[in-house]
Amino acid sequence: MKNNEQLLERIHQLEMKNKALEQAGAFNTLILNGLEAILASSNTDELFKDFFSILQRTISFSAAILVKYNPNTESYSMLKASKENAEKVLPELIAILSIQPNIKNIFELRKLTKWQIDDLFWQQQHSLLTAPVTTNKKQYQLFVFSEKQGAFNQKDVSLLQQFISFTGNTISQFEQKSLQQRQQNIEQTLINSEKMASLGQMAAGVAHEINNPLSYVISNIQNLAHNIQQHTNLIKDLVKPQFQSTRAINERLEHYQFDELTQDTSDILSEMKEGANRVKEIVQSLKLFAHPNQTKIDDINLTSLLENTLRVAWNQIKYNATIERYYCADEIKLIGRTTQLYQVFLNIFINAAQSLSNSVGMIAVTTTQDSYNAYITISDNGCGIPADKLSSIFDPFFTTKPIGKGTGLGLAISRAIIEQHNGKISVQSKPGEGTVFSITLPKNSDLNDEELTIIALKEKNDD
Repeated sequence: MKNNEQLLERIHQLEMKNKALEQAGAFNTLILNGLEAILASSNTDELFKDFFSILQRTISFSAAILVKYNPNTESYSMLKASKENAEKVLPELIAILSIQPNIKNIFELRKLTKWQIDDLFWQQQHSLLTAPVTTNKKQYQLFVFSEKQGAFNQKDVSLLQQFISFTGNTISQFEQKSLQQRQQNIEQTLINSEKMASLGQMAAGVAHEINNPLSYVISNIQNLAHNIQQHTNLIKDLVKPQFQSTRAINERLEHYQFDELTQDTSDILSEMKEGANRVKEIVQSLKLFAHPNQTKIDDINLTSLLENTLRVAWNQIKYNATIERYYCADEIKLIGRTTQLYQVFLNIFINAAQSLSNSVGMIAVTTTQDSYNAYITISDNGCGIPADKLSSIFDPFFTTKPIGKGTGLGLAISRAIIEQHNGKISVQSKPGEGTVFSITLPKNSDLNDEELTIIALKEKNDD
């Protein structure tokens, strides 16, 4: 007898475990299907429309309705229904919510005094299971119906509660992710706008820098054409019978001033090559700076990076400053995003040149290194920055320039770029004496695929 009781108890335990496993399996199915829908969706309201078919796989029902709550007007509106004429039952559902907004399970709808429906399909619905769905930003209420009286059991209630809780939390993260993505898109637009503003500011100057070497290339083409013609005439003369003697040949060479002609041609070609290379260097430097792919990670030669940046900015610098270079004797190699670092150095160089706008001064560029880091110092002897403004120069939208002369994003973006490279940037300045920017960059920066963010900097500065 005792053995029979133990056997029955064991069977009962196994049945309970089996039910628990079945419920866990059903819930896991809901979770997996729900996650798939969330990951595939781009809109929260559209996302909920997929949940009817997902719930149908684990909870049997004949109809479902999803309503959305507007806290501003304290009203509900129809979002999605699996059957037609659902708007006819919406007033009754709202009335039910006003009495008991968190109601879970109604066994017999017809017993409710507020359930007066004239549509045949909805008249045939006897049971109702409902639950609120709340995310960070929105509130919904889900209703599932059945034509059977008392159709939904405690297992259905538990499954729905668990699924709704999971759904609300997951979609809250989904909404936050969407918000962060929108913020990143805005920030990326600001970053690109700042870069394009710098390019626009330099466009006329770069055109002038290109025009100079092109001008003497073009003018030398005429000189080269004349020299070629002279060489051609000389060759034609030398093949004539009367110019076969050594004396006659020397006379013709002297007539055409052959040595001077040859040297002049060589000089012309050298100048043209120099001019063409100058144009090529400017265009390549500009192309590197303007490249839209700011996330590409490159092997960087620091000296080349600085020289390319100076080449692009030269027209902004040359009238106000001389450049003093104190580069490390040994080559400094980095791993980083070339386009972004161009933007940093270009911004600092132009700021330095603008601080010298009323005089001709000096900009000094110094590079050093140790086993782990590269160190860059860019100093000028310009007007300097007042002490009360120095602590704000890295704040987004803060600028000491006149209206229309600066966006106030250049240094904020520069610090964001340096910090994303796991580096540091600092500034020292005294009015009337000049400014020194000091940058430390790891040689092997552990970069990731995160978008550049500048709004976070504002939050840091507000602390």
